[in-house]
Amino acid sequence: MQWNDWPPRDASLMAGYESWRGGRLSEAQSFFEERMRSQPEDADVWRGLGNVSWSRRDFVSALRYFNEALRLEPWNPMYWSNMGLARRDLGQPEAAISAFRVALGLDSLYAPALNEWANVLFDMGRYEDALPLYDASLAIDDGRAVVHHNKGVCLRHMGKLTEAVCYFRAALELEPGYHYSQEELQRLVFVNLPPA
Repeated sequence: MQWNDWPPRDASLMAGYESWRGGRLSEAQSFFEERMRSQPEDADVWRGLGNVSWSRRDFVSALRYFNEALRLEPWNPMYWSNMGLARRDLGQPEAAISAFRVALGLDSLYAPALNEWANVLFDMGRYEDALPLYDASLAIDDGRAVVHHNKGVCLRHMGKLTEAVCYFRAALELEPGYHYSQEELQRLVFVNLPPA
């Protein structure tokens, strides 16, 4: 099962998730708040609220909503990984790593938790420690542009520019419009231009 793409069990919730994915955050927020009143025991409703809050960079609210989803489904690695993501963005790296460890304890093949754990190590400047986690995530699922991109950024920070370019290009092969990798490649071309 691909937990990160796991659709809600109640198909009627897909409208809220589509609004969120489409960047219509107010619409998604209203949708999930209404559902929260009628379906307070549905973890997917709380996940939706957490996703909207995270997209709004309201990480305190995102954490609260993800915790509520976890209360209902503590066996779900996606919710633990989401909590780790919120903790990372709240500047709590050790708590984030703990959440990713729990997610991986529940599902050792949950690639998003490996990627996000690597991102926490990257934030801490621990590039050598981050690389094996990016590799492990890619070994499980090499079809996510974001992981190729993240590994490329890590390699760039380590001064391994040729390798970094390969990963940015791999990200763009998967998602041709992935602007983060496009920006990185443009930056590398600019940085490596010979002096005029």
